[in-house]
Amino acid sequence: MTALWVGLALLLGVAIMFLLLPLWRSRGLRAAQSALETRGDEVQDNVTVFRDRLADLETELSRGEIDQARFDTRRLELERDLLADTEGQTPQELKSTYSGWWLTAIVVVAVGFGSLYAYYREGSAGDLELYQARQQVEQDGGEPQQFIARFEQEAGRQPENPNVWASLYPLYRDSQQYTKADHALTRLIDLKGRAPSLVSELAQIRFVENDRQINDDIRSLADEVLADDPRQPTVHGLLGFADFTDGDYQGAMDHWRIAIAGSDDEGSQTALRQAMAAARARMGPTAGGAPVEQDSEARNEQGSRP
Repeated sequence: MTALWVGLALLLGVAIMFLLLPLWRSRGLRAAQSALETRGDEVQDNVTVFRDRLADLETELSRGEIDQARFDTRRLELERDLLADTEGQTPQELKSTYSGWWLTAIVVVAVGFGSLYAYYREGSAGDLELYQARQQVEQDGGEPQQFIARFEQEAGRQPENPNVWASLYPLYRDSQQYTKADHALTRLIDLKGRAPSLVSELAQIRFVENDRQINDDIRSLADEVLADDPRQPTVHGLLGFADFTDGDYQGAMDHWRIAIAGSDDEGSQTALRQAMAAARARMGPTAGGAPVEQDSEARNEQGSRP
């Protein structure tokens, strides 16, 4: 986390620098503007124009193009124009470069705290802490109980982080702490929504908790999943085992076929095929010697025999 906060501080420092840079440059601009107005360049330009026009009049007078009376009249007009142009042109006092610092300070504080708050709300600081906790446990040996103890601490610190409960659930399940696994999965569903994959896991863990017997709660969860995803493999695997326990071997194999078709786990597919073989064996032959039921796989196997 230290590296994260150092990085955030550096980024925030760069952002503040860009906010303060215009004010820093304004000091030089103010000095240049003050020097320009102090020189009175505009007044000087008006005087220069007056002198040029007066020189032209004097040239015309010396050439005899105008008489003295005409010269005096036009000179008087030039002097009046010069007076009108320069009257009241006093340099306007510039504001101090520090006059806008209070507003900039407010913007800097707003940007700083706003960025940190936005990251706290929308960022992944909690996930980074969880990742660092995982790395620390792996360095200390990586035993399941070490992971559980460390992630339980994170669950106390950040109970609204779904990734914490997603990390705890399989640890509880694999260590056969089914009550805690149920709680972790329920919290995960509360935070992430009732996705069929999560609800099916909840039905499965409660099925195991209930000595692999179906009850109304588990049946309700299974119906909810199948309403959203009729081919969900976990639920069909669970219902198949329930039918197998009740002696409904045909129903068990029907569920397991769907589970095999929807599963991407080769290990689960192999286990389900073995369970189907056990179900076929338990069904046994009829009085006439023919099997009570042969699924498509069995028929394919027989058809391929010489």
